[in-house]
Amino acid sequence: MIRKFHILSFALAMLLGWSCEQNELVLNTDTLVDVDPKLEGTWLLVNGPLDIGLVLDGDKSRGPAWITLMKGGKMRGHSSRNILAGNYTTKEDKKIGLEVNMTTRVADNPFSTWFMEGVRTASDYRIEGSNMTFVNDANSRQELIFAKLEDQCRPVLKDLGLFNSPSKETDVVIKGAYQIENCLVLEVTYGGGCVEQEPELVWNGGLSKSLPPLASLKLHYPKSDDCEALVTRTYYFDLLPFFSAAAYDEIRVNIEGLKGEVIVKKN
Repeated sequence: MIRKFHILSFALAMLLGWSCEQNELVLNTDTLVDVDPKLEGTWLLVNGPLDIGLVLDGDKSRGPAWITLMKGGKMRGHSSRNILAGNYTTKEDKKIGLEVNMTTRVADNPFSTWFMEGVRTASDYRIEGSNMTFVNDANSRQELIFAKLEDQCRPVLKDLGLFNSPSKETDVVIKGAYQIENCLVLEVTYGGGCVEQEPELVWNGGLSKSLPPLASLKLHYPKSDDCEALVTRTYYFDLLPFFSAAAYDEIRVNIEGLKGEVIVKKN
């Protein structure tokens, strides 16, 4: 009798265990994330209550801040040289939920803290044209407005003739150069203010034999601007065609008007 009871108890436990496992499977299915495909991609912060390139408390860490929203509800990002990682979900009523952590503390300044809190507390989103806006529930913070990075980036041109021809702007200074995903960002100042123009970033096609190889680039302005105001611009250039033409995934870059070199890596 006792033996039969043990066998019955064991069978019942197995049945309950199997039932629990089935419930867990159903629960996992129910918790699959719902993601708006329009959000997928890398987004660059273009408007917030703090200057993206502001130097705070002597810390020369700079932005720009950006986030990448990936398939499956995963996200990563960057703010003042800090790396962000987390998850996100969306609903039909344009609600968004984000669970974000700062995985590094390289530059824990007020901008980085503000950006983290702005992303964490975002509850709604809207897409207007090529921009995306995160809205806070209490609306206590200024909205975070992002632009799709791929819409900002133009290709690096491989053109020896254009590289050797003189640029119409000769007093260009590159104040900053850094990489976001596969996009090279250049912060530039020059004398002008009367002519609106977009320069090309031109490569002469040469590479040094060192590893990683060194490439020489320059900004080529097609028009001259005789005005004397100090113009500040930020330009974005797509590195993927550059990597493809150079046949390397890591390259040292020397850009005319920039002090020092920049190492760019294919992501």
